[in-house]
Amino acid sequence: MEKINETVNSRIASYRKRAGLTQAEAASLLNMKRNTYARMEKMGSPSPEQLKQIAELYRISVAMLLYGEDFGLGSDSGRSDKLILREPSNDDIFPLTPTEINAIRLVRSFGANDAQKIVKLINEIYSKNLTSKQ
Repeated sequence: MEKINETVNSRIASYRKRAGLTQAEAASLLNMKRNTYARMEKMGSPSPEQLKQIAELYRISVAMLLYGEDFGLGSDSGRSDKLILREPSNDDIFPLTPTEINAIRLVRSFGANDAQKIVKLINEIYSKNLTSKQ
């Protein structure tokens, strides 16, 4: 159990940094005190409700927080080939822009092969941007 908590805390911190938020900003968006949020990043012991809120904030699944980005992809498929899009919600802390909504609609209108190529391209660009920021 300790190993899971150790990785959960690092994932929470990683997704916060990817979102470009400070601990104080993330805590504010989650309606909690900064030290409560900081404790989750340090000790990795969020409640199930807190996990759900954090996942919604960073637009990821709870499973990704618990088990990592490659959760459910299998050992032979890389992260760059998979992306899970979910319907926009009025409850999103960072609602999708009209451009983002139209992009999702366009991708959904393509055949599976073309949609997969687009997802792969987006992930390549995303990876390059992550690398250049580090």
